[in-house]
Amino acid sequence: MREAMLTEVPKPSGSSMGTEAWLDHLEAIGRRLREQDLVSLEQVELLDGLARELRRVAREEPAATLPVLSIVFSAMEFQRIARQQAQAAGTVARVRSAVPLSQEERAILKERLRERFGQEFLLHLEVDPSLIGGFVVEAKDQFIDGSLAGKLAALEEHLRAVFEERR
Repeated sequence: MREAMLTEVPKPSGSSMGTEAWLDHLEAIGRRLREQDLVSLEQVELLDGLARELRRVAREEPAATLPVLSIVFSAMEFQRIARQQAQAAGTVARVRSAVPLSQEERAILKERLRERFGQEFLLHLEVDPSLIGGFVVEAKDQFIDGSLAGKLAALEEHLRAVFEERR
């Protein structure tokens, strides 16, 4: 399965790239950060607000867009650095779920991880329909399988062992 990584946000390139493309890229960064749960919702809302304000400035004061685009570049760097810092600190939990997790489910999962490991985690979220239901979490050196596919595989293994014993 192809992972939805932050680095997959298409990057505008070339000097001929218009302001709108840069602003679209900033909005894409906000979406990826929200989807991957790498920063707080307040920070993502701040990025969204910045993108809206940049669009207004580009329409009303085109000469001001060049300095503003440096802010966009800073946001792109923030995205990259946030990911690197979280990975270096070992505080990223990889979560695969059968369906997208709601904000409430994410908050509950983060709380359970905090209780179990005694620290905060950022969630790297992926949707994997092959899990059928539930989710799988990889945090620190632990693997927690709460998926229906995992339960069915365990049941299959148990039944095979029982049938082998009776032979």
